[in-house]
Amino acid sequence: MVTINLNVNLKLGKRNFSLFGNGNKQRFVMLAQQVITEEMLYKSNSTIENYLTALRSFISFTGEFLTIDDINPLLMEHYQQYLKSKDICLNTISCYMRSLRTIYNKIVSNKKMKINENPFITVFMGKTKTQKRSITETEILQIKQLILPENSYLKLCQDTLLFSLYALGMPFVDIANLRHSQISNGIILYYRHKTKQPVHIHIEPCIQEIIDRYRNPNSKYVFPFITSEDKLKALRQYLTNLGRYNRTLKRIAAMAGVSANITSYTMRHTWASFAFRNNVDLPVISKALGHTNTNTTITYIREIDDAPIAEANHKLLEKLNNLI
Repeated sequence: MVTINLNVNLKLGKRNFSLFGNGNKQRFVMLAQQVITEEMLYKSNSTIENYLTALRSFISFTGEFLTIDDINPLLMEHYQQYLKSKDICLNTISCYMRSLRTIYNKIVSNKKMKINENPFITVFMGKTKTQKRSITETEILQIKQLILPENSYLKLCQDTLLFSLYALGMPFVDIANLRHSQISNGIILYYRHKTKQPVHIHIEPCIQEIIDRYRNPNSKYVFPFITSEDKLKALRQYLTNLGRYNRTLKRIAAMAGVSANITSYTMRHTWASFAFRNNVDLPVISKALGHTNTNTTITYIREIDDAPIAEANHKLLEKLNNLI
């Protein structure tokens, strides 16, 4: 069995040990790593990423040394408060909790343990309405016109953000894993990391310019976020860069004078919103985003203001009134 090295510097500090019991002596983190390693054979990379991210976060709160019996409702409530204190949104907290619950249940099932209570019974595992995630044309222009040092990570992130918009809202995971072998005859063909749906992108000059800027004859990847061919090492590189990318985007937004919260998914929502406002049919938008159904796409454009709806209703009622 290969154990995943989470590369986290762990310190318990002045943690309140009264939260922890003295039951089963098998360490949760060690068993969780084993479960995640086994799940890599069956689950998608995005699911494994969720497991690893949740486990890292949990370790940052508890340390490595708690046991299975230490995990109880009180501990999970304290962990939830810890996440809220770090301004983690409820949907992300829910994702962490659901991932940890899956890992916990796998451990309990594999070890045939008897558990007296559900540790996750009082924590939030629902879903709240997503806040606006797209940005305006003016904000895009502010970011695009920002002059950043060549060959810097700031410049790389700026180009990646714009590439995401130009490439039909391509998400960061697919950008980071994009290979030159997926580009042929002026077309990018990739399969959505999450849904495995094929997406064809005609390479416009602005896309080609960014591809050429980062072309490296010694790398199979279009962008320099991932260098390893080993699946596990590549996953670690992706996760490291995803966190750094999101942090850098906030810095770029501040430098450009953009107050909106810019994340790795911003341009995906922005492209969907622009397309919808410009009368692109919903099935076309859905296919461009690599969604398996239009219901998912609707969540991307639901944030659009109600002005178009009000205008359409005004015209409809005007016609009806003229008939009376």
